[in-house]
Amino acid sequence: MEIKSVRGVRDLLPHQVEKLRYIEKVCREVVEKYGFVEIILPTIEEFYLYQHSIGQTSDIVVKQMFEIVNRGEDSNKKLVLRPEGTAGVVRAFVEHNFKNKFPLKRFFYFGQMFRYERPQKGRFREFYQFGIEIFNEPQIASDLVLINIINKILTALKVKYDLEINSIGCKKCREEFEKILVKKLSSLKLCDVCKDRLNKNPLRIFDCKIDAEKLKEKFSDELNIQNYLCNTCRNSFERILDAFNKQGIRYKINPMLVRGLDYYNGFVFEYKTELLDAAQNTLCAGGRYDGLLYRFLKEDVYACGAAFGIDRIMEVINIDKKENLKVGIAVVDDKYLLDGFNIGEELVNCFKDIVIVGPFSGKSLKSQLRLFNNENCKYVLLIGDEIKENKVVVKDFINKIQQTVEMKKLKEIIL
Repeated sequence: MEIKSVRGVRDLLPHQVEKLRYIEKVCREVVEKYGFVEIILPTIEEFYLYQHSIGQTSDIVVKQMFEIVNRGEDSNKKLVLRPEGTAGVVRAFVEHNFKNKFPLKRFFYFGQMFRYERPQKGRFREFYQFGIEIFNEPQIASDLVLINIINKILTALKVKYDLEINSIGCKKCREEFEKILVKKLSSLKLCDVCKDRLNKNPLRIFDCKIDAEKLKEKFSDELNIQNYLCNTCRNSFERILDAFNKQGIRYKINPMLVRGLDYYNGFVFEYKTELLDAAQNTLCAGGRYDGLLYRFLKEDVYACGAAFGIDRIMEVINIDKKENLKVGIAVVDDKYLLDGFNIGEELVNCFKDIVIVGPFSGKSLKSQLRLFNNENCKYVLLIGDEIKENKVVVKDFINKIQQTVEMKKLKEIIL
């Protein structure tokens, strides 16, 4: 019987895990310097949370969530695997009364998300995100914090990127624009999803991958949301542009950038790379969602955030692997196993960057040496009769030298 992983998910093999942990480490180190603290979110949430926050017309809610069987006491509640992190952080913010806790309301999370999508390069049904969220901090300072953090992380990871930005305005200034959008695009032959969006949430039509080229061809000043921003939204966006220009932050205004989640308002952005296919080239994205907390708290709370697509970043980075000192411990006979273990433990306790390979039982000396050679060990310690005199044979695989060394001088030899 052939056993394989489920379609759309995959095992992360050691070299991939090394990349993932490196990216996570870089992200953590940067955000912690800006006062962010970690929150660990549950993998399972109520369907209602995403329906109420992400929006009923979003792809995630309509067709991408994994529903799980609920056999608990609240079996009438529909449970799903989390498809993104922001809604979960907002739920925790409300549930645990973060508004009256944590003077600095900056949080980060890391973990798997789940969406039922067609698997392809850079897109999986189980994927990893690193997210950052800022609450109770108005524009433009919090926007600049987000952008500077993301720039620092991607620069540290040596990833080439392009920053695309836009303002999708507030609910009030979008009303006129959405009416014109419906009028101008109703005559186009659109996909079934876009036809539905045009009636329920017209702005989301710009997020369609199927009709993207049609929309670009049809695009004009009349379809540019920048021309419909109210004075408040326009001034906020201009202040952001001015700050970016003064800080030397490179960006491109993309008037068709709307983001795929309903909770966004005002400033939104995406970091893209030419190193991936155009359909899956967004490495990080986010923006403001000041109105989302109102849906749960019935009071306004400033909020903005961003999420990194860790799987896509893994595709485009190379890491400088630090080679630890590898030392093999071979025993000429199994009666010297405990001596071998004790020597290995002593070396691990003395040296920070050391990897001990062995000792092994039931293997010939020849097979042990072959294994150590394949593992690229620099030194091999041969434990035999010499140990009775507190000595070991040290074999230098690099310089092809072998010598008998007193135990008290062993650390000096392999240092």
